[in-house]
Amino acid sequence: MSLPRRLEQVGIVGGSVLMLTLPFSFLWAVFFNGPGLVDNLLVYVPGLIVGVLVALRMLPVSYGQVWLFGIASWLATFSLWWVLGAADVTKNQPTLLVTWVLALLVGALVAWAKPKLRWRGNEA
Repeated sequence: MSLPRRLEQVGIVGGSVLMLTLPFSFLWAVFFNGPGLVDNLLVYVPGLIVGVLVALRMLPVSYGQVWLFGIASWLATFSLWWVLGAADVTKNQPTLLVTWVLALLVGALVAWAKPKLRWRGNEA
């Protein structure tokens, strides 16, 4: 295997860890008291697993879809929690967990749809 391909795989794994940390970081607010070793592992390991599978082409999704899922599910979670007024995390744990799962489904739907963004050109 060539060095550029290996470096690309390392970048895919690193980027997946970073992007999938976004939606899973909300678990810190719901379940964990502070960022300890086990808490960090539960937040970072899903991104590591997905990143390795995508880099080795063992998962039928693209790296762009991983990014779309991470951003869309994070935005959906943040928006749903803001709309519901989830200020007291300890009192609203079941509601927050259900909205988090719904936001993950929204992120999966957006990643599956693979929307194409078109930037408007300068028509002057």
